[in-house]
Amino acid sequence: MIGLAWAYFRRRIILVTAACGIMLGVAVLVTVLGVFQGFLLEFQGSIRQFSGDMVLQVPRYAEGGEQELEELLLEQPEIVTAQPHLDWFGLVGRRGSRSLTDPRSADLNGLVLLGVDEQELAIPPAQEEGAVPMQLGKVLADKLGLDVGDTIEVVTHRNGARGPVPVRRSFELTGTFASGRFDLDLDRAFVRRQDLADLARTEPSVTSYKVMLREDVDADLFREELEQRLEAARLGPFSTPRIRTWRDLGGNFLRAVENQKGMLATVFSFIILVAAYQLIATLLLTVTEKRRDIGVLGALGASPGRIVLFFVGLGLMIATIGTAMGLLLGWWLIENLDRVELWLGGGKPIFLPEVYKFDHIPVAVDFPAILMVVGATLAAAALFSLLPAWRAARMRIVHALDRR
Repeated sequence: MIGLAWAYFRRRIILVTAACGIMLGVAVLVTVLGVFQGFLLEFQGSIRQFSGDMVLQVPRYAEGGEQELEELLLEQPEIVTAQPHLDWFGLVGRRGSRSLTDPRSADLNGLVLLGVDEQELAIPPAQEEGAVPMQLGKVLADKLGLDVGDTIEVVTHRNGARGPVPVRRSFELTGTFASGRFDLDLDRAFVRRQDLADLARTEPSVTSYKVMLREDVDADLFREELEQRLEAARLGPFSTPRIRTWRDLGGNFLRAVENQKGMLATVFSFIILVAAYQLIATLLLTVTEKRRDIGVLGALGASPGRIVLFFVGLGLMIATIGTAMGLLLGWWLIENLDRVELWLGGGKPIFLPEVYKFDHIPVAVDFPAILMVVGATLAAAALFSLLPAWRAARMRIVHALDRR
């Protein structure tokens, strides 16, 4: 039976065409799932790189209260590290640029100054004596035309007796970083926390904690428990810290990407469904053209059940070959997506980093989703093969052998 099914497949171009239709549907769906899975993983990774699994927004404690909070966090068995951050806003430009005297200038760039400790990020020291080191995102450094060793002018504010006071400070660019996210590389700068605290004259010099959890701890579930522990500890005279997980930090954008992945997977699944549905017409035509073969099989003693199994098996063979070729084509598209992008865009990139946030097309193979695609394709092929198989099994031997 298998040999006869293979002979039918090799000699009938319509069966090969049906397999090619399934191949294209599977390849497109695998590629879409790979791109969205890669986008989600890299987006989640970039959030955790800068903010950890959790961010605790520190309220204004009485003197020493923030130290008690840090000690309490490190006592929690679920928490691996709790890194203090000082987040401050500033405007940055090149030394001598008119942006520093004219805030309407396009040379002026707003960014978040992230004050970190040496234990989290070793910022290279400044070469010029007395200069304050800073690390900029490579995208912003290239935009400003800055190289390592250049001087950066920052305009920010400090806390004064009567409110915020504007202040200007020079930094030395001692290094750049590339997170892979266009927006983060454009509006983040790392400085030493104590240098930023001296500039801003803020005390305590902590506005948040970057918390990393054990890999087996779910951040969303642990947040409620941590809130209860902090509430019971009664640290400081004010409210407990506001806790935000990495999913909260991803916000609507992260949820939109997850929803978009599900929607596109559903839409492209219909492509495979339509390709599998074509097996009904393809196999019905095969039954009509091969009725003498069916009559011969019946005359040789093949039961209606075996004839049903033969045509269902033929449909599964077509789907299996199409699925295998689709997986290979999808894998090739994922591995050569940059080349395909330039080919589709006529030599120009389609995925612009300003829109899609990443400076490249992130891809990752989603093995559970691929297994579901394979299983659903084969199940649909078996289902749609039943009608032609049932019609072949009902064919009377005498009529099947009639040459007229």
